[in-house]
Amino acid sequence: MPANSSSSSAAGQSRKRSVGPDTLMPSLATRSAATHQDRFIVCGLGSLGQQCVVNLKRFDYDPFEVIITAIDQRQIGGWEIDNLPSYLAKPPVMGDCRREDMLRAAGIDQSRAILIVTSNESTNIECAIAARRLNPHIQIILRSSRHSLNTLLSRHLGKFIALDATELPAMAFALAGLGDDIVSVFKIGRHRFRVTEQFVRAGDSRFDQQAVQQLHQGNFRLLDLNPVDMPPQPMGWATTASSIFHRWQPHVRIAPGDRVAYIEANKTADLPAAKDNPISAVGQWIDDLRHHDWQKRLASWRRSSEESLGRVVAIALFTAIVLWLAGSLLLKFNYYGEFELTWVKAISLGAILLLGGYGDVFGGFDPPAIPGWVQMVCLMITLASILVVLGVLGLVAERLLNSRFDFLQKRPRIPRSGHVVVVGLGRVGRKVTSLLAEFNQPMVAVAEKSQMPDLSTRVPLIIGNILEELPLANLATAKSIIAVTDDQMLNLEVALFASEKTLNHNFSPVVRTRSQSFSDNLTAMMPQAQTFCAYALSAEAFAGAAFGENILGLFRLGAQNILVTEYLIALGDTLVGKQMGHIAYGYGVVPVLRETQDAQGNRFEILLPTDDQYLMAGDRLFVLSSINGLRRIERGERTPPRRWRLVGDKPLPPQMSAEAIADIVQQLSKLSDCSTDAIQGFIDRLPAAMDIDLYDYQAARLVQAMKSHLSIRLTPVRERRA
Repeated sequence: MPANSSSSSAAGQSRKRSVGPDTLMPSLATRSAATHQDRFIVCGLGSLGQQCVVNLKRFDYDPFEVIITAIDQRQIGGWEIDNLPSYLAKPPVMGDCRREDMLRAAGIDQSRAILIVTSNESTNIECAIAARRLNPHIQIILRSSRHSLNTLLSRHLGKFIALDATELPAMAFALAGLGDDIVSVFKIGRHRFRVTEQFVRAGDSRFDQQAVQQLHQGNFRLLDLNPVDMPPQPMGWATTASSIFHRWQPHVRIAPGDRVAYIEANKTADLPAAKDNPISAVGQWIDDLRHHDWQKRLASWRRSSEESLGRVVAIALFTAIVLWLAGSLLLKFNYYGEFELTWVKAISLGAILLLGGYGDVFGGFDPPAIPGWVQMVCLMITLASILVVLGVLGLVAERLLNSRFDFLQKRPRIPRSGHVVVVGLGRVGRKVTSLLAEFNQPMVAVAEKSQMPDLSTRVPLIIGNILEELPLANLATAKSIIAVTDDQMLNLEVALFASEKTLNHNFSPVVRTRSQSFSDNLTAMMPQAQTFCAYALSAEAFAGAAFGENILGLFRLGAQNILVTEYLIALGDTLVGKQMGHIAYGYGVVPVLRETQDAQGNRFEILLPTDDQYLMAGDRLFVLSSINGLRRIERGERTPPRRWRLVGDKPLPPQMSAEAIADIVQQLSKLSDCSTDAIQGFIDRLPAAMDIDLYDYQAARLVQAMKSHLSIRLTPVRERRA
């Protein structure tokens, strides 16, 4: 799906009006006098719709007012979320959201975005088309699992994002069931990222006694730290306590027993080979042989040949007709016997040649009747036809055997221990099963009926009454159980039953619920369980997409949902020209990939960009952010940096060259985000002092980088910038 600009439509206008490049949030009196309104429509007030309303309201903050109207087919008997009607600008419009009068009554002409999240996907798509006709500029957020149709609609409708509310949180279910340190695995383009959370062991060279500032390097970033003993926080938090990222002061050291979360760029995903390039194909074959992947290549070729059986039969039939015609013509015009060879006789003899009757054709002729070269050609025709017929018959027989005798295939056995039990094979269950298979995790699936015929050959499968068949899954020695059926009561019953049967003290059932309130209550009753409301997880992605951002995925970290978000930086956006450090620490996000271009216009990617880089118009920026971080970017609510006093104790050595001094000026200017003229004046006045505005991590990095070049000190100043 196409990325959307963080400054597109009202989003960018609100940031430009509210926040200048170097200003903070205006005073309360000023904000109240200049309120900016964003209007949204939510179609469908089921569980997902109500969660979307709540998350949209998180963006409501003076002077930015979020006005939400809703459409639903019927009157809501009971709200899952208390006081939800108070979040709406007016009572929900009752009726069919596909009708023009319903959409106009909800205010589609003045709305910035419409979230279409009913449970009927056909209704959702019809509503999206009607909404685009009534408002060509509205952002459309659609709930749909039809991936190919979603791609086509995005090309024709424009400003359109489709999300699957059930598949979005599947990674969270799968990784929770693994029980390992991996929190999330996701791809951006060719690059794969892994988020890991683990306890620090004594003697761990990577973490033990390392300062927080030293864990922001290369292809690695620290995301969160949960220490065993809460150390004092001098001068407050490093950025803002409302963000899970960058909370700790840079000098804080990690101790054994602390729990850390970090992200690292795992590896580059393989690019698909060009299908129509024979040179590339040959090169791929050679590469496969070099890496001992010839078995995989042979299996792939075999599958492709089986898939093209119809084409092979057509080619064989055409070849047989050509050979038949050639043999008949040769015999007709090269027979010199006593009697004339008729066309009927020649055609029948040609057919006999195709069926392997070479001896039947030439056994009755005297040698002078047919030339020797004709006999040799006819022999070749017979051999070719036999090979073609045998090849086609072999492929057909293999296909029949594969399709008719699948029951003879060996079924995978149920693991004895250390496996994950997946209960339910709906859309969520199937996605979870696929993800576990990618992780090579032993598992067994339990369902009332099989909805994937080929699954039984890849995964141990138990079909029948779930509660009756569950003991067959070796629950006593299972690693975990993931209950993801559509019935939350059944999921609860499965989790309770499995907890009683297991012998594993670290057993942690994963339960899918349909409401966040039930999930919270269940967590209080079963602290060892991991409960996830799929709609509550997905709703944050829908809300973020409503503001024009492209949400690529989500995962749970600590008590927050983290969204993988793409921004397209456009002219006029307040992010243009800003340092990456100001974006990361000011808004409480983690930049993971930047796509930009060089002076020649060639585009390239930078993994985990450093703090001193500047964003330019046309760049793409991918960040990890909570819903609160998205709101801060949308509203321009950047936490201000701290004021520091930079003190240079000694002048530069007189023997230092002009080139070395120029390098120091450039590096110090880049690290401090000050002009080169200001830094040059500071260097010329040494020993001297100057006040600069830096975030704590930037200040620590500046001292670390310049200590071998200058004798400098940074002292925090209490007062903040005005």
